[in-house]
Amino acid sequence: MKILEVENLVTGYKGKDGVLKAVDGVSFDINRGETVCIVGESGSGKSVASMSIMRLVEFENGIILDGSIKFNNEELRTKSNDEMRKIRGSKISMIFQEPLTALNPVFTIGKQIAEAIRFHHKVSNKDAMERAEELIRLVGISEPKTRLEQYPHELSGGMR
Repeated sequence: MKILEVENLVTGYKGKDGVLKAVDGVSFDINRGETVCIVGESGSGKSVASMSIMRLVEFENGIILDGSIKFNNEELRTKSNDEMRKIRGSKISMIFQEPLTALNPVFTIGKQIAEAIRFHHKVSNKDAMERAEELIRLVGISEPKTRLEQYPHELSGGMR
């Protein structure tokens, strides 16, 4: 069963001379349980394609010019920002290349994970922190209770 279908994705960035294409005609499918790796040279558009799927490119002066992005048979290109906010992080996620920049340095790891859990699942802070601890344990990070209280700079790159 296909969970993600990307067809003829074209994404660009707005500039003073018009739109510069960063992704031009990318197509692929991902089936449930399948792992797909996108490889290519630096600057080939891997991150822009991923940001387009998540509709995050729009927050960086980007624009999806053409194509279809279907997640569980629903077209993501036609979803509102509010609808996408509910999908991102709970149903579809992206692991950024530089995790230190994705984490806020002034908040503990536990607070940041719990905030995402509370946003998507409407649970108490206590329940969200318990779930955050469980998630840290599930990915094999040692001393999950301690990690909850640490800040991003206190973790190794792999942990982040």
